[in-house]
Amino acid sequence: MQPYLDIFNRVVNNHLNKTRDVIQTTQIQDLDTQLDLQLQAKGADLKTLEAVLQAFLEHSPDAAHPDFFKQLYAGRNKAALIGDWVASLSNVNMHTYQVSPVATLMEREVIKAWRDLVGYKTGEGMIVPGGSQANLVGMMLGRHHACPNFKTQGADGRRLRAYVSDQAHYSSQKAANTLGLGTDNLIGVASDKQGRLCTQALKAQIEADLALGYHPFYIGLTAGTTVTGAFDPVLECRQIADEYDLWLHIDGAWGAPVLFSPKHRQLLENAQLSDSFSWDAHKLMGVPLTTAAILVKQDGALTECCGGGGSNYLFHADQYAHLNLGPASLQCGRRADALKVWLSWKDLGNEGYAQQVDHLQELRQYCVEQINANPNFEKIAPAPYLNVLFQFKPDHITDESILAKLNISICQNMAHNGGPFVDYASYHGRTGIRLILANELTTTEDIDRFLQHCNATGNKLLAEML
Repeated sequence: MQPYLDIFNRVVNNHLNKTRDVIQTTQIQDLDTQLDLQLQAKGADLKTLEAVLQAFLEHSPDAAHPDFFKQLYAGRNKAALIGDWVASLSNVNMHTYQVSPVATLMEREVIKAWRDLVGYKTGEGMIVPGGSQANLVGMMLGRHHACPNFKTQGADGRRLRAYVSDQAHYSSQKAANTLGLGTDNLIGVASDKQGRLCTQALKAQIEADLALGYHPFYIGLTAGTTVTGAFDPVLECRQIADEYDLWLHIDGAWGAPVLFSPKHRQLLENAQLSDSFSWDAHKLMGVPLTTAAILVKQDGALTECCGGGGSNYLFHADQYAHLNLGPASLQCGRRADALKVWLSWKDLGNEGYAQQVDHLQELRQYCVEQINANPNFEKIAPAPYLNVLFQFKPDHITDESILAKLNISICQNMAHNGGPFVDYASYHGRTGIRLILANELTTTEDIDRFLQHCNATGNKLLAEML
């Protein structure tokens, strides 16, 4: 084991102590020739393994770099990283208490703490590998609520309909496909000028579908949309859900951590009125990929909806049966991701996470002010949260197709030259640069440098166009 530990130490130390750009620009064909990735009959020596590990880190974008603004995650959570390593070392499986005693207790505590933040006084939850599965289970719970016998008999001629905002994450489409609903039966309801689901449009759509013989069953809200960070209205949608007996789910994958902050939790007001809730720890909480949770207000709902099988060889009716988490999960084998979440939360506490949210919200406001002060920039969407969508838009260019190409080119050009690393997105027919603030170590100086890069790159590309 020691030679492998020596490799690990050298690779990790080199990565942590090396100064580098946020992204390398090596082309795919160059990597193919540079790296020995072919799997062969004979095993390789340790020197080859170490070289590939070094190259893996060198050629992967550095999400902990201050110039990483591209995705809904960034930074490096030290306590959670250690937890991730130890979970792999133990190879604990979360299906039964007997093979995961400490991890099971940790997961129960983490789920309870999440439920407390959402405001569920009762209920349960499960750690899952990503918000997509959490949203899948949320929709599945809604289907089970509306049609309990769907689990055993299938659709049986019923035409179910689900509703989300037109700004919702694409995982809802994946869920509709996986659950056999058909993606045409997931309706993207119009959003308002603030990027939130329009409740008038939702009610009108439900009424129209009922008249056509459809069976509405689910409303999926978003707390922190991927493009603008909008928060759908919970109270009004709860009222609609009650009127038509629909399941109300909140996808809080990105926006849920505002609940840590007394100063900003009003963005997710009335979260406790939902029936289920998704939370991604690997986004703003900084836990290494992938870790999310599905939280449910109703006790026993997960086992009733997702459970089945395994009692003859795995889930024994013994003194530990009530502690087994496996029957409530869609998975059999499930990693002990609770460890890295628990370690991070124990390390920072609620107050530590609140400070991170408050700091990033202050940076968001600073960034908006700097954009508004620059005549070459224009904010093209609301920015209530940690997404800032803006255009490089000189006064003499008004054609949106030209502006879209220009802003996409700015992002691509900066990435090609080593950073900053940022993405672009479209909103209501306009395409701009989408800045994401997720690294708690980001400073105003980092924001200034980023905007200076955008401005200089935009001016350079503009000069080349003329």
